Amino acid sequence: MDGGAPSSVCADWVNNIINPADLHSADVVIVSGGIIGCWTALHLARAGKRVCVIEKAEIAHHGSGRNRGNVRVQLREAVERDLINRSLKLWQNFEDGARSTVEYRVTGNLLVSYDETIVSGFQIEVDRHRAIGLEARVVQAAELRNLVPAISRDIVAGFLTTQDGHINGQLATWEAARQAKLAGVRFFRGTIAERIEHDQGKVTAVITSAGRFPTECALVAAAGDSASLLEPLGIKTPISLALHQILVTEKLPFITGPYLRCALPRISFCQTASGTLLLGLGPASDLALGAPQAVEAKKVEAISRETIRLVPALADAHIVRSWTGLFDLTPDGRAIIGPAEHIEGLWIATGFNGHGMAITPAVTESLAQTILGETPQVSLAAFSPTRFEKPLEIEISDEPVSRIGHLGNLVAPPIH
Repeated sequence: MDGGAPSSVCADWVNNIINPADLHSADVVIVSGGIIGCWTALHLARAGKRVCVIEKAEIAHHGSGRNRGNVRVQLREAVERDLINRSLKLWQNFEDGARSTVEYRVTGNLLVSYDETIVSGFQIEVDRHRAIGLEARVVQAAELRNLVPAISRDIVAGFLTTQDGHINGQLATWEAARQAKLAGVRFFRGTIAERIEHDQGKVTAVITSAGRFPTECALVAAAGDSASLLEPLGIKTPISLALHQILVTEKLPFITGPYLRCALPRISFCQTASGTLLLGLGPASDLALGAPQAVEAKKVEAISRETIRLVPALADAHIVRSWTGLFDLTPDGRAIIGPAEHIEGLWIATGFNGHGMAITPAVTESLAQTILGETPQVSLAAFSPTRFEKPLEIEISDEPVSRIGHLGNLVAPPIH
């Protein structure tokens, strides 16, 4: 991904607009033109369902086009492990079957540190990752510099996992939408979903700015906008927002193979298939719902400063663009996926905590299977929307076992 958020969609389906007078019922109406919505629509359409996708702007205009495409295995919570393992296979299948590349590559993920005291945590995590069948090792000295030749000499070691991947989120979402259209899905861009209509505890329609879409099944997958549709129905969706900022460099010669992250400060970047770098600095900052998303000069300076500190040779690299994006967060760091308890035919897929792109293939496969009444490939029970109706319990398997264990959470506090 080497550009900002898209303003248009692929030419072969950009004109897929239907006159409001021609609207008719659908088996499933999906609110969201992001990758979760588009890929779920694809699965359902291939199963023979008539599907409409409602998108207020453009396909991949929001989170799916404003991320760095990190398909991360490293420091993944136990509850997401089956999803990421399945997604690695499905991402490769998707790349192989795409009309043109979506730039899925197996790159690995390298977490490095300036601080010797953190290295013991690297070894703890290497042992833990190996115990669950993942390839992992501590890298130092010559091997570290083979992976990132120009890395700072102040970096003492790194924690490498090798099975992680990288995807171009914009291309992947467009490709999912293209395939969905070919399968019969109808897309309504520039259309606002205003409310979910229901009667006697069952979904009857989605009311939009383009008219009424009669349906008995609706999927709300609209990230931070989901709450405005769900809360009037009495459905608790404790979603908060966090703002992240990405800088994009000019095309550069080889800098890094793995997705490169630093434990402290939390600077990170990847090198895209075209050679650009996508730079960011965590953690993301809280943002009120509806507040403007502005590129901050101080953040640009901080990202640039810490990038140069990590790889001094980048001091002369040019920043060509910047954008902001949102993480939709939940109190326990898990997405909200599944049926609403009190309204039959209403499904939810939101609150992905910045992890959505990585696990999309497995989530959408299993979500579509569940909607169809089939046994899902991966159980989504841990992500049930009803879990917030009782006090949250943190499972022992999700407690960090090292000083770096919490860094799988994109908004986790700094290491102390």
